[in-house]
Amino acid sequence: MLTATYVLLTLSIEQKKERHFISRLLQYVQSIARRPQEIDPVFIESQLKQLTSFAEARHQRKVEACLMPAIRAAEPNCTPLLNDLECLSKRGSAMLNAVYRCLRRAMRRSASQGKFLCKTVDLYCQNLLKRLDKEEQELLPLAQKVISSDEWFEIGSKFLAQDDDDAASRPELRPHRGYSAGYGAASA
Repeated sequence: MLTATYVLLTLSIEQKKERHFISRLLQYVQSIARRPQEIDPVFIESQLKQLTSFAEARHQRKVEACLMPAIRAAEPNCTPLLNDLECLSKRGSAMLNAVYRCLRRAMRRSASQGKFLCKTVDLYCQNLLKRLDKEEQELLPLAQKVISSDEWFEIGSKFLAQDDDDAASRPELRPHRGYSAGYGAASA
């Protein structure tokens, strides 16, 4: 059961990070919506890229690729919940495409396009929050009930492999070579 705890804790921590990204973006968009002439599309784009690279990658690789298939195999009556989550994901992808179209238009500094961009970003974020709520309140409790220890171990192994891949592809997460060499030299 330790592996189940690891998987659920990992998802919980990542969901909190995602909520922080969403909150920060929503706060900016909601505050600037009243002053569309001050909208900074470049800032919104950078925030969206951060959010989507984290949120969509986490959801696709961990929830959709690992957790949902295990739940589907263990509990045949979960189809409506999984269909709802898949629908929210598809709707989110469509909304994200709309956000990027609005973003390109807002780059022209049109006030009406800026307001529409803010509204579209808000809708996308609300969809993400709805998906997170459904995961937290329905999917994860169901997973705890229906997934076996062996399946949790397999899911945990996949999570660890994905985290290793992420660390290898992101230089800021790799161990610094100078640190271990300096540490060894200092203790010798």
